[in-house]
Amino acid sequence: MSNLTTQAGANVTKNRNLYVGGSDIPTILGINKYKTQFELAQEKVGIKPNEFKGNEYTEFGNIMEPQIRDYINAVNSIHEVHFKEKTMVDEERNIRSNVDGFDAEYGLLLEIKTHGKNLDTKPYIAQMQLYMWHLGIEEGWLALYERPDNFDTEFDPNRLQIEVIERDDEFIQKILNAIETFWIRCEFLKDNPNAAEQEFIDFGQNEVMIFAREVSKLEMQLAEFKEIEKQYKEAKQQLHDAMEAYDIKKYETDVVTVTRVLPGERKSFDSKRFKQDYPDLAEEYQKMSKTKGSVRIKVKEDK
Repeated sequence: MSNLTTQAGANVTKNRNLYVGGSDIPTILGINKYKTQFELAQEKVGIKPNEFKGNEYTEFGNIMEPQIRDYINAVNSIHEVHFKEKTMVDEERNIRSNVDGFDAEYGLLLEIKTHGKNLDTKPYIAQMQLYMWHLGIEEGWLALYERPDNFDTEFDPNRLQIEVIERDDEFIQKILNAIETFWIRCEFLKDNPNAAEQEFIDFGQNEVMIFAREVSKLEMQLAEFKEIEKQYKEAKQQLHDAMEAYDIKKYETDVVTVTRVLPGERKSFDSKRFKQDYPDLAEEYQKMSKTKGSVRIKVKEDK
């Protein structure tokens, strides 16, 4: 067994409080049994220091990671797969991704994990989804190396298995939303460093409640406006009919000038008929565009 130390690399720890990293994702999603989102936020905002400096498990992983990567590169050399470490930073979302391996030519991610007997891959897959989003790729390899009881660091290929993980855009959006909410809560914690954990968790919900009340108020005003608009259109039509009956072209008041517009014709494209007559051609000219997320509001009717 090698002499294991517990010093994390500088690329992992530098400015850690400024970013969310892949290892933070399980905590933010609530699937990390060792740390809560509240505890992570306290570390990010500087209320409590991150006292974890590593242990024999993490150091074993640090020692084995390059060996595992080199082995995978070697056995896949016939396909010219060559994984290299890579770091990406999204300053807008405050996300930093340190990946164990990336092959740019094949657009392939490699995530290496050493584990014990009780294996749970959910946290690893969550990390990989963030990395695939950050890299803009569709697939990754999850390399799982079972740790021997004596922590022997001599590489044994029989302990290695690889799972192919595909990109899940729905899951990725959930992760990005959770990160955004986490940073909002961190801002709340900065302003309220003595806040309890439940206050921290409820903050996002309270913010939703505030906006929901505002939207409800505006929605009711909008409903009133629609009724006014209906009355306006009816009055406008009555005005037109009266001006037409008495052949009045223009009428002025102190505040408005009303001009009667004579009926006429205009051309328009009948897209419905075009689709019916030329379905294949219409399909060829269809354009796909992205839409922003939104909320749908429905006013409840009085019972």
